[in-house]
Amino acid sequence: MTHDKIAGMASPVIDARGLSAVAVAVASWGVLIVISRVLVVGFDLNPWVLSFIQMAVGGAAMFVAAGRGPLPLTAMRNPHTWIYGGLRVLTAATLTAALAHGTAAEISVMSAFFIPVGILLAWTLFARRPSFADVIGSLVILAGIVGVADGLPGGLGGPVVVLMAISATATAVATAVAELHPDNRNDDRKGRLRLTGAAMLTTAVLMLGAAAAVAYFDPDGAVAAHVPFDAVTHPAIWIAGILVGVILRGPSTYATFRAIRMVGSENYLMGVALMPVMNLIGESLAAAAGLLPMPALSLTTMLAGTVGIAGAMGMVALRWWSRARSVQSA
Repeated sequence: MTHDKIAGMASPVIDARGLSAVAVAVASWGVLIVISRVLVVGFDLNPWVLSFIQMAVGGAAMFVAAGRGPLPLTAMRNPHTWIYGGLRVLTAATLTAALAHGTAAEISVMSAFFIPVGILLAWTLFARRPSFADVIGSLVILAGIVGVADGLPGGLGGPVVVLMAISATATAVATAVAELHPDNRNDDRKGRLRLTGAAMLTTAVLMLGAAAAVAYFDPDGAVAAHVPFDAVTHPAIWIAGILVGVILRGPSTYATFRAIRMVGSENYLMGVALMPVMNLIGESLAAAAGLLPMPALSLTTMLAGTVGIAGAMGMVALRWWSRARSVQSA
């Protein structure tokens, strides 16, 4: 697709339906992350195997939900699908590696880096020029990220910053690819269900292939140690993976594609900035039930996170206000 055709795509707007779609997607991912964390931390299930099963089974469930119709061969052959899957694997790998050097709360704050990157991508790919408010909001978000990064091992040049820069950039690019995907440019529910299934299965295949290749060439390395064979034979991980994949992972991915289609990639990423709040609330409830340790946040992390979220929500509010004014004046 040429740049002119991309730039000519309809610019999505933030309206009530769009905000509702983003809220559903973010809420479903928040529940999925907390439940997955309970399974990994509270029940000691292997995170990589659990994630693979969730994606593979959840993707298959999306095909079933789509009902009778053409096989998703077009989506499976489309380069967008494989690029999206590869970026999701890269995001998961770098995010997991970053957690070895920082807390979940710190990593959540630094993930907001995908918002300024997403705004730049929307400008570059879709000719959606950022407003002055977007620039200020991005600077506020970056200030919050720097506040957390400065206290991490190695500071601004440390491993966490490098890994999260890669992870957040991959997330932003994957979101833009999802908006660009030919099968995500209309409101055909069955078509989007098949696209969701194809994207999830592709990601699962790439994850399995990457893990197997790295473990083969480095049998004593970190990947081989984190994906032991006995984890695959554990019945509990299959039961949990199948249930969570069908009930949450598949629907959450579908909700993501739908929200991106409705509001655009950069607006969706602004909504995702609320994820740390949802995770904190969910983990606190799980801790009260004895399923997780109570999350502990430093004052610096809380302040930096509040600054970052305020920047993202400010941009959303101003975009909503701008649209409301344009509608009234029309």
